[in-house]
Amino acid sequence: MSWFLVPNALNKTIFKDMSESKNINTPATKHSISRKRFLGQAAAATAGFMIVPRHVLGGTGFVAPSDRLNIAAIGIGGMGRNNIRNLAELGENIYALCDVDEDYAAETFGNYPQAKKYIDFREMLDNEPEIDAVVVSTPDNTHGAIGIYAMEMGKHAYVEKPLTRTIYEARRMAEVAAETGVKTQMGNQGHAREGTYKIVEWVRQGAIGEIRKVDTWTNRPMGFWPQGGTLTFPEEIPAVPGTLNWDLWVGPSPFRPYHPAYMPFRWRGYWDFGAGALGDMGAHIIDQAFWALELGQPTRVQASSTPFSDAAFPKGSAVHYEFPAKNGRPPVELSWYDGGITPPRPRDLEDGRQMGAGGGGMIFYGNDGTLMADVYGDNPRFIPEEDAGRIGEPEKMMERSPGIHAEWVNAIKENGETTSNVEYAAALTEMMLIGNVAIRFNDRNQKLEYDAVNMRFTNLDDANDWLDNRKNQFRPGWKEMIG
Repeated sequence: MSWFLVPNALNKTIFKDMSESKNINTPATKHSISRKRFLGQAAAATAGFMIVPRHVLGGTGFVAPSDRLNIAAIGIGGMGRNNIRNLAELGENIYALCDVDEDYAAETFGNYPQAKKYIDFREMLDNEPEIDAVVVSTPDNTHGAIGIYAMEMGKHAYVEKPLTRTIYEARRMAEVAAETGVKTQMGNQGHAREGTYKIVEWVRQGAIGEIRKVDTWTNRPMGFWPQGGTLTFPEEIPAVPGTLNWDLWVGPSPFRPYHPAYMPFRWRGYWDFGAGALGDMGAHIIDQAFWALELGQPTRVQASSTPFSDAAFPKGSAVHYEFPAKNGRPPVELSWYDGGITPPRPRDLEDGRQMGAGGGGMIFYGNDGTLMADVYGDNPRFIPEEDAGRIGEPEKMMERSPGIHAEWVNAIKENGETTSNVEYAAALTEMMLIGNVAIRFNDRNQKLEYDAVNMRFTNLDDANDWLDNRKNQFRPGWKEMIG
């Protein structure tokens, strides 16, 4: 039998708005019904009461051709290559591949010779009605525009983290996902792992008491990409390689002349194209606290950092969020550290015992214990270690995920739900990006007061240019696409 995610008592609030939405099996779109949906409805109408388990038809792991999704992938180098491989291993049909950099994408193009090949995602989606779902693994600055374009065409969408580069785009994606009813998922893989589920259960079952403080950290960008106060936009203007569509790569961002300094991974350190270390790793390290404590948006945020420039994020930063009391839990202070800056070592952490993992981690401080985990929520454990015997394992109350990709595929096929859908992911992304705004304005030496309902900082108008007014910086054509 296929796995089916059923919201339960612990994650019910995440899906509360979905239960009030339109029929999510028939997305509202100006485009015609897809081939796969039509065939599925026709089969259901004529099958009567005859139900044949899938494994009877073709053995364990068999996926009938009529039950395979036609997947289109946009951005197929790097993480895109991994996403495509995972979906192919699930038995789905890699129908079309799209990338603006033919050289960087060459390996993946070669791995799937039967797939149709495109450079422009708009051309692909406009000309291939057979596509059922898209995977977006492009740089952060084009996630929002591509995701919105695909969802408005009725395509189910898997979008890499962070969901978007700007808060406005995150909110627009949530609106479009709700309007169309397509199945969505953000690629924060740790959300589907066992460690994360155990953390959520321990926290919500009160295993360490009331939690008022959470520390999170990563060593990035150290050794991964350059950023910092001395990094500026390149002045040289070399010729654009013939295998690269640079204008499409820039997307909705302010136009910058081509330079190899941005590629293939180093764009993450530039304000115009990426979301820094917080955007890169926050979805893997903050997600557990955001989910377990149902944090929502902060009311105050303050940051400090090493020097940064108009071009690039700082090498290291610390961001402190304040969340109000909610659903019976007390107020929570969550701190984020990156670039080699780490939180204070817990008082009860034994000498010689590592704090988190080498690349980062998270610590939950309760009034009856301390819970620590690695990146992605892996290897959750208590401080001191002896508390494990006192606290024990959590009561297993949540349906486990079969994996971030399988969860999305099953939701599409069985009209289920995903746990990191765009509604959830947009809120998590907004919270992360608020931290980037605080970094940008940390020289003001003040806490930013945030009004989430109106998406405004109430005590610093300049900072609002990085929220709603940021949409005015999208380039013509892209601005209209985002909406």
